[in-house]
Amino acid sequence: MDKISELPKDILQRILYFLSQKEAIQTSVLSKSWRYTWCTRLNVDLDFSDVALKKNKQKFIFVVNDTLQRYRDQRLCVEEFHLRISLGGMFNDLDHESVSLLEKWIPLLTVMGMKKFRLSVRSGHRSVKLPPVIFGAVSLQDLHLESFYFDRKAIERMVLFKHLKSLRLDKVCIEDEIFDKIIANFPLIETLTIEECIWLRTIKVDDLHNLKYLFFKMSYITRGEEEVCRIEIHPSPLSLETIDITNCNLWFHKGADFCNLKELSLCDATLSLDHLSLCKFPSLEYLKIFATSGEWESDILLNFELSHVTSSWFLKLKVLLDSLTDCEFSLNLNEYSMNGGGGGGGGHIIQEIINGCDKPVVVESLSLCCNLSSLSYLLNGAFCICRPRNIDHYLYSKWDRVRIEFLWKILMQRETGKEDQFSFRDLEEARMEIRGINQEEWHPISLSELPNDQERGYHFIRFALKWRQTL
Repeated sequence: MDKISELPKDILQRILYFLSQKEAIQTSVLSKSWRYTWCTRLNVDLDFSDVALKKNKQKFIFVVNDTLQRYRDQRLCVEEFHLRISLGGMFNDLDHESVSLLEKWIPLLTVMGMKKFRLSVRSGHRSVKLPPVIFGAVSLQDLHLESFYFDRKAIERMVLFKHLKSLRLDKVCIEDEIFDKIIANFPLIETLTIEECIWLRTIKVDDLHNLKYLFFKMSYITRGEEEVCRIEIHPSPLSLETIDITNCNLWFHKGADFCNLKELSLCDATLSLDHLSLCKFPSLEYLKIFATSGEWESDILLNFELSHVTSSWFLKLKVLLDSLTDCEFSLNLNEYSMNGGGGGGGGHIIQEIINGCDKPVVVESLSLCCNLSSLSYLLNGAFCICRPRNIDHYLYSKWDRVRIEFLWKILMQRETGKEDQFSFRDLEEARMEIRGINQEEWHPISLSELPNDQERGYHFIRFALKWRQTL
């Protein structure tokens, strides 16, 4: 006895919901009761990028018309409708015809209760103009558009969408004015995803009071010689929980309080440290800046020119670190140019940093990539504002060994009492440890025991630091 077929119809439909269209059709051979079940599922996914269908335009049109007619005849709902088309071959002349077809299909889908709509028309030679009828489907809750060109005609029927919660624009051509008009008509939007879209110059996130998730990605290949898009994030979307941005100019409103933000990921983004350091992130759980890695840990990578690293620079960095005290993170300082001199500032600079700081921030690990001549200055400045548990390094070449020996020498001078070593006064112990690239455990090691050139391989080195309990 087929017990699955005896399940209530709504449960069978729920099972089919998680299958692809092809898999759902294949269930028709399971039993008589399953024969037509796939015909009434709530989500329809038609992919005409398939090679066999691309060569038969009439079959494509017939399948869509027949599917919609079947749902209409049975007065069934179509909550989700996905349609993918690849132009080429028999579809080269479909650009204009597709518009008239969508003008017919979308109103039917709206009447059938469509809530989620994904439309992708891929063309190797040019983007297809977006049919205006799409922005008349006011019942939509989720809209995903891919590979379209948005012109003024596309928004001529634009109405207020009172139910839309999610918008994704993927590989579309859209200008600022048209984008602003579209966003203004989505007052309840919660998720906004913009990926590989050209022509956009400025995105202002200020009036979207329900926005929770903001995703933006633009690759260098897509951008080409285009001007980098600027994203302005104002404090009004207090609902924001996730910001994930790749390759743009980013502007935060100075002093903004992102009280609900849990995840902040900024990759290849140009931003003002002054503005970011004055923002508040009391609920932040994950931080990723400048293409740093780590699935469960937050890494801060700051690229700098030594001439810009003054007492003021360290104090601004301290403000940023203070805003992240509720999460575990690592700090990576990377000097742009490692050729030539440097040296940094003297003891008076370090004293200015100490005078401007309260208690230092605990940091899981500190990594310094800089000239040997500026290493002591940067380490002193970093120790004024933070207390790293470890200083991370690696050992692969003879040059790495020189840097490790130099760093160890600096750490061992902590008891000299020199004016420019004030930041070391709370450091009780420094211990050097090593592990291989395929090992998990760290082992104590001395300078004399470090692998020599003949034993060269890739090793991780760290200096485990123990600080006095003054925090």
